[in-house]
Amino acid sequence: MTALQDEKGCLTGAGFVALERAAVGRAPAELAAHLAACGRCQERMLARAEGLASPAQRERTAAPPVWRVWVVLAILIVMGALVVITAQRLLGR
Repeated sequence: MTALQDEKGCLTGAGFVALERAAVGRAPAELAAHLAACGRCQERMLARAEGLASPAQRERTAAPPVWRVWVVLAILIVMGALVVITAQRLLGR
């Protein structure tokens, strides 16, 4: 048992931190080998990674309110009409 693995060989919090901080391909071999073979540690690693996403990032995945979509669409239509009117006046038609 080390500080990076518990008595069962599973990764401790320090073990996960060591894997997360290691450069790609430079993780400690024994930790990487254990993670590749242990389903429990894989699930724990995925749960840690999911927990790292900020609440603001998770909320951004929700669709915007319908009223906001209609407001943006109306603004785009008005802007398009203004471009056409401006072009007609500049061309003298």
